[in-house]
Amino acid sequence: MSLTKNKLTLLKQGDPKSQREFYELFKARIMGLCRRYTKNREEAEDVFQEVFIRIFQNIHQLQDVDHLEQWMCKVAVNTAVNHYHKNKRHDHEGEHNGFRRHNSEYELILSQFTDEILIRLINDLPDGYRMVFNLHEVEGYSHAEIAEMLSISEVTSRSQLNRAKQTLKEKLKAFGIWKYEKYA
Repeated sequence: MSLTKNKLTLLKQGDPKSQREFYELFKARIMGLCRRYTKNREEAEDVFQEVFIRIFQNIHQLQDVDHLEQWMCKVAVNTAVNHYHKNKRHDHEGEHNGFRRHNSEYELILSQFTDEILIRLINDLPDGYRMVFNLHEVEGYSHAEIAEMLSISEVTSRSQLNRAKQTLKEKLKAFGIWKYEKYA
């Protein structure tokens, strides 16, 4: 389904068929975003459900179909941030979730390292670290924007990002990964 002005109009009118098609078109992208901001799949599913409820409740606010994906992502990020605030945990202990270091050559280690493992490592970060890391490194928000969204100072945002990166490096070392490439 290509979202046209006509489809947007039907969505705004609450047309069930259009809503179902819309959901099918965007569910993977929204779930991926929800997974980045939550500790586990169950929590992500809760946020995911809330995101689509908010999208369908507020779709009438969207005037231009060209801004749909940007608007949806903003709704998803804001919903995840609100969820974080409601369920804020102050523990800074992360589990390894069964990860263990492989005793083989480096190339083999890298070949066995999957996106799912990386997501689990990020999800194991303390809540504040994970939120700041995702907002800054994945979504591209500035520290000023993050500070406002999470009700923290810019210094705290920078500090938590730095600590998140250090923690991830330590976790990667436990896997035997010691070289990092920086992407611009």
